[in-house]
Parts: sequence; structure tokens; C-alpha cells
Amino acid sequence: METVRAIEQRLGKKWVSISGALVATNQLLDALRASVADLDDPNYSIIVTGSLGRGEAGSDSDADWMLLLDGLSNPDHAAMTRTIEARIRQVVPNPPGSTGTFGGIVVSHDLVHYIAGTRDTNENLTRRILLLSESRALTNEIVRGRVIGNVLARYVVHDRSVPSKTGKQPAIPHFLVNDVVRYWRTIASDYASKMWERDRKEWGIRNIKLRFSRKLLFVWGLIASFSGELFPTPELTTAKSDDEYLRILSDVIRQQTNVTPLELLARVVEQAGDDQIADEIFTSYDHFLEVLAGQDTRAALQSVRFEDATSDQTYDDLRETSRKFREALVKLFFDKHQQLPRLMRDFGVF
Repeated sequence: METVRAIEQRLGKKWVSISGALVATNQLLDALRASVADLDDPNYSIIVTGSLGRGEAGSDSDADWMLLLDGLSNPDHAAMTRTIEARIRQVVPNPPGSTGTFGGIVVSHDLVHYIAGTRDTNENLTRRILLLSESRALTNEIVRGRVIGNVLARYVVHDRSVPSKTGKQPAIPHFLVNDVVRYWRTIASDYASKMWERDRKEWGIRNIKLRFSRKLLFVWGLIASFSGELFPTPELTTAKSDDEYLRILSDVIRQQTNVTPLELLARVVEQAGDDQIADEIFTSYDHFLEVLAGQDTRAALQSVRFEDATSDQTYDDLRETSRKFREALVKLFFDKHQQLPRLMRDFGVF
């Protein structure tokens, strides 16, 4: 996270939890890759998401993983998932979430072809957005990159909203922006649903994650969707046809899928040139990671009762910190950045 470190040094800060989580993540990824190295296959890639994909892992992290299949399928893949699970659990003992979204086979066809419409389930939407925003390959990066490229081609190249009168296609892919917003609203609604279904079990830690890491994914999605304007390349301005332009735009967005959400946010924060916003965003997020990394504080978040929300010190502290995080993001997106207020006005609402 070069830009995060550059901001940290300029402000004279010590974001120990951010840097520590990145070190821990890289160590875990190295160990995980070694554990499944012999399972490499040209038809699939073993992918991790979650804190491992965001560079935010700690000692209590789990490993959300999927067997991303992009080629010939055979019955042996079912047994392969059990082998992968056992290998991953040797390195990261905590199992993936209980929803069934992770820990099994994910077929690229569904991610590419079932976008919107009745066949695009919440589970499929979640897998697709997380593949774009917070995924890392343990094996066969080529497959991960190929599937991401095809997903973005569907969003950017093949689903143009209307023909252009001027012959110039817009730098903002409306379809992708809409799905990013849909994902954010979906996980917010899903939180409310799980509150009801699970009788508020572990509601505190889910609420805090929604305020920080889940919100960060939404931020990543908006910035990535706007990257044709935020990070323009000479090739975009010199494209000789609409088709060439959209292919280049798709590639510009694809480049952001290899950047962690926190680092991508830092690059936009640097463009704004506001040190107070930078301090509030990254100091707040560093504190969030610090609390989640502490065994006692994490346990407190997991066990806090809903009725005690206003009096529980750990939860109330993070809720207040999350307000600072949100307010700084609002200033960045709606006030201080040179381009984001216009982009949000033109594409983020209507």
C-alpha cells in the first residue's frame, strides 16, 4: 500500500494496525499458496476474498475461498473442494461464513451471464462484486484475470445503455455503477435480515463491519467505476473507435481489481489534497483494525447485546469512530475532491 504509507509518513502518523494487517496477510497468503501449490489446474483458480483479499487479515481471520471454475467441469471437482478446505484449514483454522456463499465451486458462466435479471441471486451478485473488489488468487492468476476481464467486458463493452449521438462513449459504465450501488444496498438489507433471522446473534461485529470494511467495498466500487475519469490514460483519449475506447476503459477498470480497497481510496484522497480528510479516514480505519485484532475487544463485539449498545464501551467507541470515517468520506466525495462531487451528482444518484 504505497500511497497509504506515503500519506502516513507525510502526516507523521503511525497506522500500526494497517501495516501489521498487511504483513500478516502476505504471510498467510504465502502459506496458503504453498499449501495448495500442487492443485494448480488450467481450468480453475483457487480464490480467497474477505480480509485476505483486502490485505487486512489478522490472527482471528477466517478464509473465505472459492474454486473458480472457468473451463471443463468434471465430478472430481467436488472432491477437490474438500481437499482445498482441508488444506486451507491447516493454515487458517477458522472456517468461512455459514451462508454457503464461499467454500465451494463457483462457475464463471454464472458470474458473466447472470448479471441482473431473475437468475442473478444475491449470492451470485456478492461473489461477482467480491471477485472484482477483494479477491486474490492462490493458484492460477490467469484464470482469475480472465474471468474478471469477461465480467468487465459484459459491464463495459457489451451492455451500452443507448447509442451515442456524438460517437463518443461515456467514461462511466452505468451498468457497473448500478450494480455496485445494488450490492451496497443488498448487503445493508442483508444485515437487517440476519438481525431478524438470527435473533441479533453477533449483531455488534456485523454492524461494525458494515460501517467500515463493507462500506469500504462500496467506496472501491465507486472509484473503480469512475476510474476512466479519475485515472485516465493516453490510450483512452486517442482511441480511434467506440469499440477500442470501451475495451481500453474496461482494462483501466480491470487494473483497479489488483489494488486493495484501502490503497485505491488513498490514491483518491491524495488527489483531493486534504490532510484532515486523510487523517480522519485512515486513523479511523486503523482503529477499526486494531479493535478487530484484539482478542478481548473482538470477543466483546461478538457478544454485546443489542440492548446494551448505548452503554457498551467497545461498541460505542467504534460506532463513534465510524461516524468520523463516514463524515470524512462524505467530505471527500461531495465537497473536497475536484471530480468526485460532479461524478456523484451525475451518476451516483440519478
